[in-house]
Amino acid sequence: MRKYILFTLFAFVTLCLYANEKIDFIVAKVGRDIILHSELLQQKNQMKTAGMFREEMDDLLILQNMIDNKLIIQKAKDLNIKVDDRRIANTVESQFNAVKAQFRSEEDFFRELRAAGMLPSDLKKYYEESYTEQFLRERLIQTEIRSKLKLSDADIHAFYLEEKQELPLRDETFQVAMILRIPGPSPETDKQALATIEDVRDRVNRGEDFGQLAQEFSECPSAAQLGDLGFFARGMMVPEFENAAFRLDIGGVSEIVKTQFGYHLIKLTDRKGSEIRASHILILLAESDDDILREELLMADIHGRLVSGDDFGTLALAYSQDSDSASNKGVIGALTKAEFPEMFATELSELEVGDFSAVLQHQKMFYIFKVNQAFEPRPYEYEEITEQLREMLSNRLQATLYQAWMENLKKEIFVQIYEDKLEIRN
Repeated sequence: MRKYILFTLFAFVTLCLYANEKIDFIVAKVGRDIILHSELLQQKNQMKTAGMFREEMDDLLILQNMIDNKLIIQKAKDLNIKVDDRRIANTVESQFNAVKAQFRSEEDFFRELRAAGMLPSDLKKYYEESYTEQFLRERLIQTEIRSKLKLSDADIHAFYLEEKQELPLRDETFQVAMILRIPGPSPETDKQALATIEDVRDRVNRGEDFGQLAQEFSECPSAAQLGDLGFFARGMMVPEFENAAFRLDIGGVSEIVKTQFGYHLIKLTDRKGSEIRASHILILLAESDDDILREELLMADIHGRLVSGDDFGTLALAYSQDSDSASNKGVIGALTKAEFPEMFATELSELEVGDFSAVLQHQKMFYIFKVNQAFEPRPYEYEEITEQLREMLSNRLQATLYQAWMENLKKEIFVQIYEDKLEIRN
C-alpha cells in the first residue's frame, strides 16, 4: 500500500517535470477534453503498481479505457447528474487517513509529501477527482443501463436452457440425517422456579417493597433498576406479559405470569397515552445442569441403540426435536461437503455412506448425524441456481448494453486518437 502511495506522489512530480520541460504532447481529444502523453504514462504506471497491467496491453488499449472514462464523465455532466459532495468528502478523508496510517508516524507521512513537493491538499485533491469520476460513472451506468434492464422469470429460464450444457456440475452430494436433542427445563426445574416466584408474590402481598424484592430476586438485567422496564407500547413485549400488564391499574401487581423466559410478577407504575410503565420480577425458567445431563445420557443411549442395529430413521422420528427433519426420518437434505454445517464439517466429512457420528455437542445441544447416500455430480436444477442465473444474465446483458451505449456515445461526442504517437503492439 505504501509503495502505491509513494508512486502516486511521484506521478504528480512527473507530470510537473513534463510540463516544465515542454516535452508533453496530446495523444487524444475527447469532446472538450484532451489526454496528454504524461497522463497516459501515469495511468500505465499506476496499473503496473496496482498489479492490473498485463504484458499484452499497449498504449492504445490503455488510452481507449481512459477515453471511455472521459466520455462517461462528460455525459454525466451534460445530463446534470450530481454526486453527493458530503459522501465524496467523507470518502476522501477516510482514504487520506488510511494512507497516512500506513506510515510509522505523521511526521514520516508529511516528510514523504514534502520530498515529492506536495501538500496534503494536493493528495486530497487527487482523491477527490478520482472518487468524483468513479461515483459519476456509477450513477450514469445505473441511470442509462441498469435501470432499463428488466428480466422476467421466463428470460431466466430460457437462459438456463440455453446455457445448461455449459454450466458446471453440482458437486457430489450426500443425503444427511440428524437426531437433535435440546435440553430444556424438567418438570422439577419448573416446579422450583414456580415455588420461588410464589414465595416472592407472598412477600409482595404482605406489603414488602416491590423494587427491593426485584433487586434481590429478579434474574432480569432490570433488577439493577429495581425492576423498572420504562415505558412501552403494545407489541413490544411477548403477548402473555403484555396482556397482563395492560390490564393492571396503576400500582397494581399481577398474578404470576408464565412466558417463554420464565415466571413474572408485574407492577404497573404509570400510564402515558397508549404507553405504560411497568416493573417486574423475573425468575428464569432455564435448563439446569441436571437437565443437560439428562439429555446427554439419553443421546448416549440412542447412540448405543444405533450401534446395536436400530434404525436411524425410526429413532429420529421418535426422539429428534428438530420438527422439520424428524417427520422425514431425520433427513435434512442432500448437501455438498461445502454445505455441511460449519461446526461439524470435519466430523461429517469423515463419515462413509451408512456411517453415523458420535454424539456431538454444540451450545448445549446434542446431535447425531448419519450419511445415508452419496449422489454423483450432476447438472444443477433450475430452482437450485435461479438467483445465480439471474445475476449471470444481468451481467451479460449489461456488458452488451454498455458496449452499444459506448459506441453511440463515441458518435455523439467527438473523439480523435493520435495513434502515430503511441506505442502499439501488433
